[in-house]
Amino acid sequence: MAVFEEDSTKTLAEKTKADILSDLCCLRNGDSIFFYELNVGFHGIYEVKGIPFIEHSTIHGLSGEILENAPYRCEIRPKYYFKNPVPEQRVFGFKDSAQKIRSLFYKKALQRGKANTHLFPEEADFLTDLLMKANDSTDELTISPVPHQKNNIFFDLQTAANGELKYEKILEGWLMQNLDNPAVNTEIFLGKLSDIECFANYVPVNIAGGNIDILVFHKTNVLGKNYRYKISLIELKKSGINEDSVKQIETYVKWASENIANNDIEMLQPVLIGKKIDDSAKMRCKHYSLGTRKPILITYEVNSQNYHLTFKRINC
Repeated sequence: MAVFEEDSTKTLAEKTKADILSDLCCLRNGDSIFFYELNVGFHGIYEVKGIPFIEHSTIHGLSGEILENAPYRCEIRPKYYFKNPVPEQRVFGFKDSAQKIRSLFYKKALQRGKANTHLFPEEADFLTDLLMKANDSTDELTISPVPHQKNNIFFDLQTAANGELKYEKILEGWLMQNLDNPAVNTEIFLGKLSDIECFANYVPVNIAGGNIDILVFHKTNVLGKNYRYKISLIELKKSGINEDSVKQIETYVKWASENIANNDIEMLQPVLIGKKIDDSAKMRCKHYSLGTRKPILITYEVNSQNYHLTFKRINC
C-alpha cells in the first residue's frame, strides 16, 4: 500500500506531510484494511504486515501502472478477498449510517479525504457484514513482496526557541507512531498499554465540524470475556493548555457520552497535552464535574537527538 507525497510547492507542504504521515502511523501489524475505490465502493479484506515506512523506489499498482511520488508505504497481504465490492450507496444508505459507520460517514459528508481512516471495531464489523452479504464466497489473491530499505523516522522534531514543535500535527503523528510503544512513557496518561483495544486520530464529532485529536479504547479480559472499561479523549496543543482548551475537551466528553459510551460518562477519560499548562487550565480541571475521571494534564519535552518526546503529568 502506498500513499502519494504532498505537493512540495504548496505553502503548508510540511504540515500536509505531517498530516498524511499521522494518518499512516495509525496502522499496526495485524490490522485489517478495507480499500475504497472512487465511484465503485469498498473492497476487502487485507492485513497489515509490519509497520509503515518511507521508500522512494518506483512501484506498480494492481493494474500494472507505474506509481511515482508515492513513498509513504505499508506492507499488506490478502486476508479475505471478496470479489464483489460493497457500493458506497449501500454503506451510507442506512438511516443510522451516521452511527454505524461514523468515521467514514462524516469524512464523506464533509468531503475530507484522508490517506487512511482508522475504523473502530464495531465499524469494521459493520463493513465486513456488508461484504459477506454481497458475496457468496471469498477469492484468494497473491501479492508478491517488494524489497525495500525501510526508513521509519517520519517526523521532524526540531523546535522553536521556546521548545514548541512547529506543527500540532507533528505531535499528533509522533503519538500515533508511538502511542503503544512500551519504551515511550505514554502510560502516564493511558495506563496499561496492553489494554489498548484500538485508537484513531482526527475523529469527527459531527457534520458541523470539530474533531477529537486522538481517541483510545481500552479493554480487559475477565473470565474469558472482553470488557471495554475506558475511552480516552486526547486534545493536543503544540503550545499551551489554558481554560479554553479544557472547555473544548468538555464538549467532546459530552458528545462521546451520548454517541460512543452509551451515556456512561464515567468511562470517559479526558487528556490534554501541551508544551505548558497555565493556571486557568488547572483551576478548570480542579472544578471539573463531568464524571469522576478528571482531566489529565500532560506537558511534553522534545529530544530531537533520538527522535523522542517525553511526558510529565501535572497536578491540578
